Amino acid sequence: MPHPDGGQGNYFSPVHTFDQAYEYIGDSSVSFTSTTGERITAWWGKARDGTTLTIVFEGENSRHGNVCHACWGYRNNCSQTRIGQCTEALDKHMSA
Repeated sequence: MPHPDGGQGNYFSPVHTFDQAYEYIGDSSVSFTSTTGERITAWWGKARDGTTLTIVFEGENSRHGNVCHACWGYRNNCSQTRIGQCTEALDKHMSA
């Protein structure tokens, strides 16, 4: 994951910051439904640099990617992986 390049593509306006989402997940994990209807589990991770904090998203059958503070709110993460369906759903899940 290149840093600090930030996200790509369309931007949605999250209600919560990356730091709030990271704290919400805590040191375990959180499960929710993506905007595409898939069950997603999110947990803490780190980028390849070993320093940058990330939130990792895994679906029922595959890992979707991760998001950091620089790409939070974008449809594509720093590596241009499509993660908007996960980040937007996590943001909404936090408000429920």
